[in-house]
Amino acid sequence: MKLFALFAAALVQIASAPAPVVFGPGVISGTQDVDAATFSPDGKTVFFDRSIDGVSTIRMSRRSGETWSAPVTAPFSGKWSDKDPAMAPDGSFLVFDSNRPASPGGSALDLVRTDGSVRAGQGNHLWRVDRTGSGWAEPVPLPGVVNDSTRIYSPSVVRDGSVYFQKPDAVSRVFHLVRSQYRGRTYQAPEDVVIGPAGADERDPAVSPDERFMVFSANYGPKGQPNRLYITFREGGRWGPPTDLGDAVNHDGAEGPHLGVDGQSAYFDSTAPAPGAPAGVSRIWRLDLRPWLRAHR
Repeated sequence: MKLFALFAAALVQIASAPAPVVFGPGVISGTQDVDAATFSPDGKTVFFDRSIDGVSTIRMSRRSGETWSAPVTAPFSGKWSDKDPAMAPDGSFLVFDSNRPASPGGSALDLVRTDGSVRAGQGNHLWRVDRTGSGWAEPVPLPGVVNDSTRIYSPSVVRDGSVYFQKPDAVSRVFHLVRSQYRGRTYQAPEDVVIGPAGADERDPAVSPDERFMVFSANYGPKGQPNRLYITFREGGRWGPPTDLGDAVNHDGAEGPHLGVDGQSAYFDSTAPAPGAPAGVSRIWRLDLRPWLRAHR
């Protein structure tokens, strides 16, 4: 009976979780589509992407007190379509996806679908840019064993430098999550991250530095339905059953989660309406994860 009471209390706690709030209203979340907020370890600098006419640029803003500065283009971005930045937990490097050419001087990377059709300049590989003192080095692509598709997106970096991301499955043709181990100063061949059914579409991993839990998006229903955000916990070397984050989150295209440096919040994008903001614009929202974390414990 005691265990049942604890479980019931946990469900009530989740049901009464605070609603998401807009992050950086009017400064970061404004009149243009934004996505993928990732933070420096001290939480005082945020990187995110802004999309205009289908071209994305990584932007950055610094916090002073409770105020965020006007965003500027990150020093390593601006020429190509760069998006989905993910900061390493120690702040030493950042991974993002981009249509940058595979070799210097080349054209933007083409996207090649599983049926062989091509969309010029719309491909994506993963790139890494290292911190150098107060600046940034030149971005370099992750090795070919990782960039083995032109449809690779949504990196998430964990404490040992390994990277989770999404890529299309050759059999089911939907997106699956994979993990590339960082070992010997290089990235290894990705391995599948098993959570839900093999044929389910799973995207946008946001993994805690210790790989204890993950927020991600997935479609576990009929094909064509919008993806929803879930949380899953790792126990005994496996990812446990996913828990839906609820209808207060999952509406108006909620996707692209990233974790905050406090380890207790998730930042995702959605076109949900906000007071004084234009309709149909993707904004970044902050969700307090503590009810789900406490319920799991």
